[in-house]
Amino acid sequence: MEAIFRHKALRMLLNKGKITKEMIAMLATWRHSGFHVFCSNRISPTDDTAMENLAHYIIRASFSLERMQYLDQEGTEIVPG
Repeated sequence: MEAIFRHKALRMLLNKGKITKEMIAMLATWRHSGFHVFCSNRISPTDDTAMENLAHYIIRASFSLERMQYLDQEGTEIVPG
């Protein structure tokens, strides 16, 4: 299911011109895809507590910003593993 979601999301971004084929190829080399599909109970739009908990989860950083390093010569950022 994760692979299907990843494929559809990247295809949508490609079709909208938000990402290139080269970027998709680069993402395919990553050990961790960055995509995760949560398969549990649905959250009702009227369940304010569950909606707030989900919002907190979505906005939290998936890695420590303190670990992030900028590589001047390459013009990229990395998070050492």
